[in-house]
Amino acid sequence: MKPFFKTLLLETIIIAIVGFFPYLSWGTAYKLEILSAFLLSLVNAMVGYILVLQFHGSDNATFYKNVYGGMLVRMVFILGFSLYMTQTGILQTIPFFMSLMIFYVIHQWTEISSWLKVLPGRKVQVS
Repeated sequence: MKPFFKTLLLETIIIAIVGFFPYLSWGTAYKLEILSAFLLSLVNAMVGYILVLQFHGSDNATFYKNVYGGMLVRMVFILGFSLYMTQTGILQTIPFFMSLMIFYVIHQWTEISSWLKVLPGRKVQVS
């Protein structure tokens, strides 16, 4: 689990370095949108990674119920949070959703590639 969190930390540093000058040129007005999108995507990736690793050794029904059910709950939460925050005017819609999609793709790529490295080394129960 430590390599995943190290990768996320390194990824965060790279995103901060690459996004520093674009942030200074146009993003300062959207700092709340960018930070909210980043944190939402980061927490989503961490919860997804933990769910997959926690239930990998269990039987298929339990694995699918927890991983895909957790995915559904996480997606409903992200959608609900996003709609609430944009409809109430707390966050501006376009910068928030653009930032969310960028961070979501980066974090999902990291999550999936990280657990693909870990899963082949684990024993799978045949049911």
